[in-house]
Amino acid sequence: MPLYFALIKKSILKKLALRAFLLFLSVCLATSASLIFAADATSDLISSLKSPHESVRIKAIDELGSQGEKAAEAVKPLTNMLKDKSAMVRAHALAALGAVGAPAKPAVPAIVKMLKDHSPEVRRQVLPAIRSIHPGPEVTVPLCTTLLEESDPTMRARVLNAIADAGPAAVPGLTVALKNEKATYWALLILREIGPAAKEAVPAVIEVLKDTRPEIRREAVLTLGAIADKSAAPEIANLMSDPHARTAATFVLGQFGVLPADADAACRANAKCDDKMLATVSLWALARVHPDDKELRREATEKLIDRLKEKDQFVRVAAARALAALPPAPEITGPIWEKALQGADAATLSHALDALATLGAPAVPRLIDGLKEPKMRAVIASVLGRIGPPAAPATIALAQYVEDKDAHVAEEAIMALGAIGPAAKEAVPALAKALEGDDKDGNDVEVAMALGRIGPDAAAAVPALVKLLDSANADLAEMSAWSLSRVSPESVTIAAKAVPVLVKPLTTSTPQCRVLAAEGLGNFGPLAKDAAPALEKATADDDPAVAAAAKKALTSVK
Repeated sequence: MPLYFALIKKSILKKLALRAFLLFLSVCLATSASLIFAADATSDLISSLKSPHESVRIKAIDELGSQGEKAAEAVKPLTNMLKDKSAMVRAHALAALGAVGAPAKPAVPAIVKMLKDHSPEVRRQVLPAIRSIHPGPEVTVPLCTTLLEESDPTMRARVLNAIADAGPAAVPGLTVALKNEKATYWALLILREIGPAAKEAVPAVIEVLKDTRPEIRREAVLTLGAIADKSAAPEIANLMSDPHARTAATFVLGQFGVLPADADAACRANAKCDDKMLATVSLWALARVHPDDKELRREATEKLIDRLKEKDQFVRVAAARALAALPPAPEITGPIWEKALQGADAATLSHALDALATLGAPAVPRLIDGLKEPKMRAVIASVLGRIGPPAAPATIALAQYVEDKDAHVAEEAIMALGAIGPAAKEAVPALAKALEGDDKDGNDVEVAMALGRIGPDAAAAVPALVKLLDSANADLAEMSAWSLSRVSPESVTIAAKAVPVLVKPLTTSTPQCRVLAAEGLGNFGPLAKDAAPALEKATADDDPAVAAAAKKALTSVK
């Protein structure tokens, strides 16, 4: 019996071994057949690229692209399709080459040339294809810098983006491009974009300062400023007498905080010249380089503030930027600001405020210091309001003046907090407290609006806002309802009280109030479904803004 079972076992093992071998053989044969079939399929698709029918060529191209890297053998035929008479075929060929990926690297030179194609559909496919292939900056940068010489202006932006994508790795190629007369300008622009990481290019950029073309010298100076290498200061200082580059040179040296002796003397002379832009930049540079010279700071600050009255918008903005970049010195700037802006005519004040607001976030620290000057608070708060959300660091300072005894200061502080929006949430306690008074100064409407703009983070003010829904002051009741629609839009209880208040002004108020009413109802969504008939009527409002707001709200409430 043991022998019998042993023989059976041996027989079974043989059968299993045979089955395993046959299975392995069938898999190999199937795989081989699949590979042969795939090879044949790829070959057939490549043959289809020669079809006289555009649709057939496009279908073959797309199927090759869908194979990804497996279609490596199709790279050359697909590259040839970039010369096809059909723009659609060329565009699809570019997309397919990008889909093939790394194996399509030999096609990159031909792909880059397609940036010059007359068809926008084709041009749009070039950079995505290059990015998908990842040929490396050693390939793309030389190709693109060469193309900058020949490309028309509409193509240059695409080429510049392709080079900038390489970042610091593009610097060696750009350094070479600086020596090419046709590519110098563009190379400078890209190096400026790369910034400090392009330090390796500084010697080559310094050489460009000697270029015979004024605009190139100016761009070279600004590029050195962006790279922020102070070792270039002496060479930049040599351009202080260059009428085409001296303003840029002064700006960069001021940025560095370095003025060589000769340049310092030239800067002082230029600060008194008739060229308002040069004089403005010179004043700023001197004040930056000599921060401990209080008399110089005072003189520079006074003249810079005076420049805010200039008719030339660029001079006003330059003066405002210069003031924002100076170290804080409230003891100097406060009295001068008061002298310059208090009692100023409307045009001067408007120019000054516009110029300061243009600065955005960089001006905020100086403006916060300015709030310490009582006579300047209303003006400074107004500027912070114009800056909006970027003025968020001023929230706590502004909150101090929400109930200021000067009604104008309080109003501007409240409006500024509203303009800052959700980022002003730290001011909610002060704003909520202001609603508890008797509104003797008439700012409750503005407070309600500010709380609404802050949104859900103003939840602490909800009880006070709900109470104001019953106010005899219709404007205050309506603004409170709008505010609640932004602070607590999902509250059934609040919606029940606020919706009727918002429906009324849809037909009885000013266009601006009708817009706010529609917005408020829309904020409540389905909770304001009872307002649908009123909103339906408002969609036919004579004022386009009201009609648009009503249509949008109607979509939300249904």
